[in-house]
Amino acid sequence: MAKRNRCAAQAIAALTCLGVLNASAGECRLQSPAHRVTVIELYTSEGCNSCPPADRWFSALPQQGVSRDQAVLLAFHVDYWNQLGWPDRFSRPAFSARQRDVAARASRGVVYTPQLVVDGKDLRQGYNVEYLRTRLALINRETEGARIRATVQRSGSDVRISGDIEVLGASRPSGLQTWIATFENGLSSRVTAGENAGRLLNHDYVVRELAGPFSIGSDLHLPLDHRVKVQPGWNAERMGIAVFVERLDTGEVLEAAALYPLCTS
Repeated sequence: MAKRNRCAAQAIAALTCLGVLNASAGECRLQSPAHRVTVIELYTSEGCNSCPPADRWFSALPQQGVSRDQAVLLAFHVDYWNQLGWPDRFSRPAFSARQRDVAARASRGVVYTPQLVVDGKDLRQGYNVEYLRTRLALINRETEGARIRATVQRSGSDVRISGDIEVLGASRPSGLQTWIATFENGLSSRVTAGENAGRLLNHDYVVRELAGPFSIGSDLHLPLDHRVKVQPGWNAERMGIAVFVERLDTGEVLEAAALYPLCTS
């Protein structure tokens, strides 16, 4: 337990630096760096007995050298395992729909769990951190394809994300879309049925809400003004916000940024 707490603390410290804390209480700035940051997506389920090792591997990525300015981590719990004995309380039909859309590009339409997707492409190298770090290093050498600037304000159970996204560079592909993800760390479930019956499962970077897609206009700007309502059962002290811009045709991420934890009210 002590080891897990140390890892969680290190992960929190790493992610905090992705957002710049403002001096005023309840308000933080979220700004992307000058290089390209991508997104690593994990599609998982508490009803899948091969998913817990992937969940643990995913949670430990910051301690394995995947730094805060290389990739934003997001875990999507899908709902198509729910009818097999254990309803995953973190699952959403929308997350299964996103996986199907991603799989159409990344894995020839094949949907499976656990599935790892990096920069819109399927990661079929098992849990090979060295391969992942090499791949991320190549991505991070590129200049950012978009610039994300936002203010995150938290007041009680309300969170507002406002700002602007600007598409940059000479190559400006059509079909760009922006997403805003609300995620939570330090979650756990004692599973009592299904393939993982009797196990205590721990999760981080769990997407609670995915808003979008928001289309970027012909002026290559997207004003941001989105509100999140902290729902019962969510812990605002362990929540974060991620914003990313991706190509609709390939899933490649032009830029991503995350803020964790949320500003205090």
